[in-house]
Amino acid sequence: MPRKGFDPTRDHRIPRKEAASLIQAFQAKAEAGTHRASAFNRSAFEQLLAQPNAAGIRIYHAQHKDGSPTMVMVAVDAKGEDLAGPNNVFTQYGTECPPFCASRTWT
Repeated sequence: MPRKGFDPTRDHRIPRKEAASLIQAFQAKAEAGTHRASAFNRSAFEQLLAQPNAAGIRIYHAQHKDGSPTMVMVAVDAKGEDLAGPNNVFTQYGTECPPFCASRTWT
């Protein structure tokens, strides 16, 4: 896995075969009921990226008070620093998998 600092110009695309391999590697070891993914609508990303100085998005694994997993997204600036001020936008409330998983099996 490449270990580089945040680069706002990096191309994050990977081939489908690599995506499938990475997803399968995780899911093969995940216990039943393990949080596997979260789906967010387009506006969640647009709201984050519309903020002044936003150059990307960091996605944090997070946990609700009841212990259930979730993901929290935060905009980052060109240096990779979180835009975490009191007036910044943060997004959460993705569609969690499970229970709402894609029918795609990534084979």
